[in-house]
Amino acid sequence: MLPSASSPATLRLFFALWPDGAMRERLARHQALWPWAPPARATPENKLHLTLLFMDGVQADQLGAVRALGEEVSHGWTDFDLLLDRAAVWRHGGIAHLAPSQVPPGLRDLHTRLATLAALRGLPFDSRPYAPHVTLGRRAETLTPPATFTPLHWPVRGFALVHSVLGTGRYDVLGRWPRERRGQ
Repeated sequence: MLPSASSPATLRLFFALWPDGAMRERLARHQALWPWAPPARATPENKLHLTLLFMDGVQADQLGAVRALGEEVSHGWTDFDLLLDRAAVWRHGGIAHLAPSQVPPGLRDLHTRLATLAALRGLPFDSRPYAPHVTLGRRAETLTPPATFTPLHWPVRGFALVHSVLGTGRYDVLGRWPRERRGQ
């Protein structure tokens, strides 16, 4: 259930793997291997992330329930490793991205738990099949991914709730879990 768009009374939120500084630098170095040329445009480095669950049209008074969802999912947290080893472009949407060729069980479980709890609580979320990836750029229909590159190892130690502030291009991190780990 994906609402068509946020209105001023609603929020555009997403849970994400939010890279720490070192991982963000590695993602940016990989991004620099791509032959960016107009109309393609690279995602700004400070916005690079891997979405776990996209939630558009969340009523402002539901923000507490969304935060509680993150808190609940974090109980029993287990770290996992992610290997980003597939560079590609979705020609239909023009999305240049980096993805895992094998989705680790920890990532699949995290997405499934978030989606299941959001559905049980009646929260809006994108229920399309999950395709984990880091969006490196948009309008990239004609780009060719780098032929070879060193896969990126991402030690995942937590996740974040992020607000995409419409009209500003800004992402605000609203929460991180597990709470005892602030480095990611």
